[in-house]
Amino acid sequence: MVINITNARLKRGSGDEAFTREVDDFGLVQGEFISLLGPSGCGKSTMLDMLGLILRPIFAEVFDLEIEDHGIIRNAHRLSTSELMRIRRRHFGYILQSGGLISSMTVRDNIMVAVQFSDRRFDRERFHTLVELLNIGSLLRRKPRELSGGQRQRVAIARALVHKPAVVLADEPTASIDHLLAADVCRALREASKEMGSSIVMVTHNQAMGRAFSDRVIEFG
Repeated sequence: MVINITNARLKRGSGDEAFTREVDDFGLVQGEFISLLGPSGCGKSTMLDMLGLILRPIFAEVFDLEIEDHGIIRNAHRLSTSELMRIRRRHFGYILQSGGLISSMTVRDNIMVAVQFSDRRFDRERFHTLVELLNIGSLLRRKPRELSGGQRQRVAIARALVHKPAVVLADEPTASIDHLLAADVCRALREASKEMGSSIVMVTHNQAMGRAFSDRVIEFG
């Protein structure tokens, strides 16, 4: 089990703007692809922020991680901010709705940013495997403004996976592209993550897309 959470309570904001979410039980297995489905405002992104060690639960009976170099980390939500950041950079990858690429950098340099932040040694073979799997070899010298929406998301997938993360978190990665490209991006994400052995948690409001490509679906009301 890569992530194991029991009886957690999340809170975001304060006063009239406060949002609370209960998580009774959540487990993520190595190599699994989970989709979090539900309408806007139901807490999917809040859940993703907790899984990514960005938002601490105000309570959790169990919050365990099992990751390379650490073994099982009990009560991970109680670690210091600096330790959480170190784990996040080294063992987590992120894919944003718009790709989140740095406009001034080439595709190659955008991908390499993840390696630099993770403090891992550059794995040239892994880099070239991802480039081939995602069919972005001809794009490496281009900048994001020269790419289509689908191409930008493929580059974002490569960046999220290149440093060998245990978990990749994807927040509405297909929301800004059309349906056919969205299916192509989800397929590429699934294939690349399976090849690299990373687990995926994807937030989406697209029921059909989530059910078509994930191993398991969790619906938020």
